[in-house]
This record gives sequence, C-alpha cells and structure tokens, in this order.
Amino acid sequence: SSSSAAAAGGGEAALSDAAPPPADAAMRGRAPDLLAREVSRRRVLCLHGFRASADMLSLSLGPLTRSLAGTYDFTFVDAPTAASGPAEPGVPEGLLGYEWWGDPGGAYDTAWRPVYEHGFDVAMARLAALAAGGRGGSGE
Repeated sequence: SSSSAAAAGGGEAALSDAAPPPADAAMRGRAPDLLAREVSRRRVLCLHGFRASADMLSLSLGPLTRSLAGTYDFTFVDAPTAASGPAEPGVPEGLLGYEWWGDPGGAYDTAWRPVYEHGFDVAMARLAALAAGGRGGSGE
C-alpha cells in the first residue's frame, strides 16, 4: 500500500498521493481571455540577415505575419552592431542595416564569414538578454 511505502520511506508521501501543484502564481487573478491568449499564442523570434534590419525583415515577412497574427507573436530584433560596410546589392542606400558579426568594412559577400572574430560575443549577449526578458528591437 502507498501508506506503508510512505512509512518505510521515512514519512514522505508517495507520488500517487501527492496533491496537484498550485496554479502558477503569475497566472492567478488574470482575466480568462488574457490567460487563454497567453497560453495559446506561440512566440517567434525573427533575426534579420547580414547588414539588414528588423524593419526590413518585418516588411518582407508582412504577409506571413499578418496571416498568422492570431496564433503567433512575432518579435523582430536588430543586431547590436551598425553595418560597417555596404548592404546586399539591390538594397536602397540610406537604409540602416546591422551586423550580428563580421569583418568590419569588408565586402558584403565575404565580410560575414569570420564569425568569431568581430562581434559574435556581443550578438550572443544581446540574444541572451532578450531571452531573459530584455528589449530586443522592433515588433515587441
């Protein structure tokens, strides 16, 4: 019996006898519709490419994000370092771009290759801060 198992185990209750855990304290007192929204929506972190921006990616993904807006929350984040060289060919001049890492001032098609030399640690720290609840960029 579970009571004899509890007695033999030093007085600890068996798993089957344990009471259900209390409701999450952060969820208590919230309106039912807000709680349902929080539980049912998924979050998607959207990271732009080399020498691009959160705004550029948000614009590009606009039709997709609008069609999935009732199910997903999209967060677009800018890289921590301003672009140090030219953007991808075809991107209009004057748009602000950012780099997650790269060779400062290098050509667009090769500057992203030296991953760990310039900026990778800063980019990872930014993403870690975002995961811990910090502000990341547009779309939040």
